[in-house]
Amino acid sequence: MSSKYSPAEKAWCLYDWANSSFVTTIIAAVLPVYFIGTIAGSGVVTVNMASFSFTSNSQSLWGYAMSLAAFFVAIAAPVFGAVADAGGKRKLFLGIMTAVGVISSALLYFSGPGLVGFTLAIVILGQIGFAGANVFYNSLLVYVTPPERRNLISSKGFAMGYLGGGLLLALNLLMIKKPSFFGIPEGSMAVKLSFLTVAVWWALFSIPLFKRVPEAAASSNSKFRHSFLKGLKSLSTTFKSIRQHKNAFRFLISFLLYNDGIQTIIMMATVFGKAELGLTSGHLIGALLLTQFIGFPGSIYYGKLATRIGAKKSLLGGISAYTLIVFYAWRMTEAWQFWILAGAVGLLQGGVQAISRSFYSVLIPKEHASEYFGFFSISSRFASILGPLLFAIIGDLTGSTRNSIVAISIFFITGGFMLFTVKDPEHV
Repeated sequence: MSSKYSPAEKAWCLYDWANSSFVTTIIAAVLPVYFIGTIAGSGVVTVNMASFSFTSNSQSLWGYAMSLAAFFVAIAAPVFGAVADAGGKRKLFLGIMTAVGVISSALLYFSGPGLVGFTLAIVILGQIGFAGANVFYNSLLVYVTPPERRNLISSKGFAMGYLGGGLLLALNLLMIKKPSFFGIPEGSMAVKLSFLTVAVWWALFSIPLFKRVPEAAASSNSKFRHSFLKGLKSLSTTFKSIRQHKNAFRFLISFLLYNDGIQTIIMMATVFGKAELGLTSGHLIGALLLTQFIGFPGSIYYGKLATRIGAKKSLLGGISAYTLIVFYAWRMTEAWQFWILAGAVGLLQGGVQAISRSFYSVLIPKEHASEYFGFFSISSRFASILGPLLFAIIGDLTGSTRNSIVAISIFFITGGFMLFTVKDPEHV
């Protein structure tokens, strides 16, 4: 197998470098701390939006917002995929959803103290753009590289995401800690400017994908209305088909379960560290940076490991390790323990997600990749609904997110058992 990367493979991987900035700066690090410390405060918050009113603590409120965004994407993802496959316009839809994410990131510049409803609405919109774009981005993997290279390329993409997202987060952390060095006034201006850097970074480094990555030719009648109707018509057929592909269907269920735990850790780790351990923003963002930079070699190594021992075995090993991590987090009391946790997650996170993507890609028909990856996104998004929602509910009911973190172990355990029923790709 050649170790050289084609221009299309490089461009495809670079999109992970581009959009991971949204996850690191906005979802995982800077915005959660800013939201709890400045926008909403750390106590009980009442959100008023039109005729809607809701009261919760700020940590749980963040979890509810993440779940709501995932719910919207879960509903829309298969329709997006079906329409894109029908019209052969995956890159067009990828561009639209990328624009939604980029614009949302920029609009967060206008967030501030007391603007709870506005901030949550914009971050939900950004999550929709990010996750919706990933439906089409993931589906392009089958046009970028042959099956035998997908573990390698998928892992390389995640590795690039860790490095790119980490580098921008490092810059943003320096801006926040040393604003005078950049000529930025003291206060929250550096935080707000960090959201603008995400928008610029995401937009700029997405360009190579649109120039170099191929896709299937559009159908003879590729008008949007025709593609939309054809896509909706084929959606039910695809759902029936995916149920008949027992390996793919079982894997989706398994992925939904164990990815639930992964997504909850990504979205809620900063909130947990702030609420339960009382960590400063320096510890929280610094630990996330550690995760990012360990994740770069970790993802590449995981791809090589999966190529050598098989995707299924590497996934089962990662799920087992995540289960241990959850129980370790439950017992944490000190800042240094949070840093160890961050390093362990960095070794696993990108690799498990990358191999999940490539493993699934060899179980599905290439000509319906976007539709099938639409259902993959449903599985991923429902994971992003159930985990943070469970985290938020348990936190509200018990008054402690420490109880919430241990509860998500059930997702890793059940997901691992379901994965045992899935055959390796070479036996499909």
